[in-house]
Amino acid sequence: MCDILKREKKEFLYEDKQCFIVKTKNMKGHKKRVMIVSKEHSKTLDRTIEKRLLGFFVVWCKSYFDEPTFALVEPTYATHPEHWHRIACDWNGTKKEIKQLHYTPHIAYSTKEGEK
Repeated sequence: MCDILKREKKEFLYEDKQCFIVKTKNMKGHKKRVMIVSKEHSKTLDRTIEKRLLGFFVVWCKSYFDEPTFALVEPTYATHPEHWHRIACDWNGTKKEIKQLHYTPHIAYSTKEGEK
């Protein structure tokens, strides 16, 4: 098991054979900020696996976030670049974080059923 998995294991919010979900160490002013991380030690994943993990993460986040929307963010400023991962966060970050979020590729999702 690599360092990130060992270090984060006690704080997993979800885990299966391929991935885990954990709160990010640096909340950057957000009330809720989580990431899904592949257990595969790789920066990229097979497209089918990536789509499945992202689909699962969006559904999981819809029940996790209290806000009407959340952002699914690309790992442009990755702390753990050795593992494929994506961040999801609310829109309550610090001024600097919200500005950075707008410049980082992201998709906004509604927490209401059937809305994107």
